[in-house]
Amino acid sequence: MLTGLTLERVFTMAMPNTSQKGLKDGWTRDTFILRREYLEKIKALAYWERISIKEVIDEALGSYLKGKKIKPISNERT
Repeated sequence: MLTGLTLERVFTMAMPNTSQKGLKDGWTRDTFILRREYLEKIKALAYWERISIKEVIDEALGSYLKGKKIKPISNERT
């Protein structure tokens, strides 16, 4: 019997966080859904510019977010 441990905690202890494995500080992995048209263009741009898809996405999001004041989302659950 596991006293004081929730099922979520037991699962977390058993399954290491692999989304951070092999990444530099400040980076993470996630999954997003996007339009096929955008993906095709992103892949083509990365190919012709000889950069990675990650670099294309990073530059695009950086340009989009530059100068925007964004209120952080609270992590607290109500």
